[in-house]
Amino acid sequence: MTPELARAAAALDRRGFLRLVGAAAAAGVLPAGCRARGLAPPPGTELRVLTPRTWATFTAATARLVGPRGAALVARGLVVPGRTADAVLAANPALAGPLVQGLWVLELGVWPLVWKVRTFTGITPGAQDLVLRELAHSRIALKRDLFAGLRSLAFLAFYGDPGARQLTGYPGPFGNGTVSIADGMARPDDLV
Repeated sequence: MTPELARAAAALDRRGFLRLVGAAAAAGVLPAGCRARGLAPPPGTELRVLTPRTWATFTAATARLVGPRGAALVARGLVVPGRTADAVLAANPALAGPLVQGLWVLELGVWPLVWKVRTFTGITPGAQDLVLRELAHSRIALKRDLFAGLRSLAFLAFYGDPGARQLTGYPGPFGNGTVSIADGMARPDDLV
């Protein structure tokens, strides 16, 4: 090691290191984009509250929460929970701030705050299940609240999407001319 390099390394204390990393992140040198395939917003989607990264985190978490049949609909793009979530959060600004912050914690938080080392969208589905289970059963109330808010929004966004109606048998909202009362009263064969 040259003497100049040794002096530069010695001058780089904790605060200097954090400044350097912050500057690199702000300059776009560090990876910050949505790398997980299939989780990014569809082209042309205008986001009002969510960012591409929080959209991806929310989509990944929703796919894990709604079970295998629901996850398959999300993976094929038949259900787009991020679109519904973005609209719900835009209509409820009091919920938007805490839920978006929670999505950032879920995506970027690391152990011991969240039981993972990599980003949430960068770990396997099984590892995502473990992270969500840990949040749900944590002794820390704030982590359980994060899970409850995420779960509520995920179910609202998933089942509010018309593509999820095939799982529930719900024909859709009445009064818009496409669903009759008879459609709403009909029972699927598997429920009789």
